[in-house]
Amino acid sequence: MKKYLFFLITLSAAYACGNRVCTINGTITDPVDSVRLVDMSGAILDASAVTDGAFTLKCNLNPQTGVSVVRGDRYEPISLIPDSKEIIISMSDGKPVVSGSPLSEELQDLQQWTMNTFMEYGQKAFALMEAGDKEGADSVNAETYKIVADRCREIYKKHKSDPLGNQAMVLMMHFIDKDEFFSLYEQGGKIIKDDAMIGGYYEHLKSLPSDNVITLSDNGDIETSNGSFEDYVGAGKYTLVDFWASWCGPCKKETPYVTVVFEKYRDKGLVVIGVPVNDKKEATVKAMKELGIHYPQVLDPSQALAGKFGITGIPHIMLFSPDGIVLEEGLRGEGIEEAVKKVL
Repeated sequence: MKKYLFFLITLSAAYACGNRVCTINGTITDPVDSVRLVDMSGAILDASAVTDGAFTLKCNLNPQTGVSVVRGDRYEPISLIPDSKEIIISMSDGKPVVSGSPLSEELQDLQQWTMNTFMEYGQKAFALMEAGDKEGADSVNAETYKIVADRCREIYKKHKSDPLGNQAMVLMMHFIDKDEFFSLYEQGGKIIKDDAMIGGYYEHLKSLPSDNVITLSDNGDIETSNGSFEDYVGAGKYTLVDFWASWCGPCKKETPYVTVVFEKYRDKGLVVIGVPVNDKKEATVKAMKELGIHYPQVLDPSQALAGKFGITGIPHIMLFSPDGIVLEEGLRGEGIEEAVKKVL
């Protein structure tokens, strides 16, 4: 009787283990001799020779982790989510078609859709730039970011603890504001918290000063508060942004022109802010007092904001539309007020 019970227990365990295995069967026309299966850290889980254009790989059945099929150095890895007992991959000319795995199919669809979207809108933006319509190109780019973020946001809300949600977060995190990113990050499961790219971006944002907005009041007092670039730009008003630094001589020469525009047009709805780039807070405060800068300063010690707009040199003065589209940039001297006059 004991032997019989032991046999049943062993058989049940073997059956359970069998149920936890995901088998990946693939056919391939690419000229490769073997393929590998790796986890999200790059560790090899399995390998298979390609025989008569076919291969088989195995891993644990786990819809909360991701794996990738690697085929030589010429091709991009194929991302999969092992959520079913068998996944079928058909590869022809480097293009994979996945079936049998609902999450993997949705993951492949998201990746392909994102690539197509950026290509389609990128061509439109490039054509506008070639025609000299930079404002139109910027508008198309902003629309692209919103479209991608909107789709990824909806996917993430349904998949916060699996690789599909992980991919959605990676795709959208640079296109949403800081507060939303923090909120979505905190809602995420272990796979989100353990992702090096997402975690690195999280730590970068957390490292920014909490009191990162500085204002010089009319009576000469310095006031600091917690705020962000997005509190001013894209918040419903035309916004003039001066990327500068206390150590930058040419920047200080532009300050009087910016100040004149601030005083002359703030009652007409114009918002003016400065963004001290790679500057120490104490040095910024000192320069504000010396130059009489009374418009808010959003600190950018790590140059993240400057990098977002591809700024490689300062001063760099930009005019934004109420919805955050770049209307003019590289403004200098009297050209600053001339640009503002066009919209107010």
